[in-house]
Amino acid sequence: MPAKTANAALQQKLDELSAFAAQGDRKAFVEAFVPLDCSPEDTANYLSVLTEDDAEWAALSAEIQAIAAGATVEKIEGDEKTRAIFFFPHPTLERCDREVVFVCVDGEWRAEG
Repeated sequence: MPAKTANAALQQKLDELSAFAAQGDRKAFVEAFVPLDCSPEDTANYLSVLTEDDAEWAALSAEIQAIAAGATVEKIEGDEKTRAIFFFPHPTLERCDREVVFVCVDGEWRAEG
């Protein structure tokens, strides 16, 4: 059964990330995605990886859009107030099960580091 988060703030973050992904705005995506405790250097390094590796960007972009849409999400674990773990098949890789974790820190949802 498809699953979308019941948390409005988390869904808003996922929709924002999905929009950045759909637009190909890697810089805005990374700035909204990385954990808050990520150093500026680590954030810049992550952005450069996604900028240089189109396959990596395409995979991450597809995953986030899939989570936001909820259609292929098989289940969500966690309380969805401070932590949500999304389980889904990778959108483009066969037989590749994925899990992506988001955590809420000071009211801000981010990917878990």
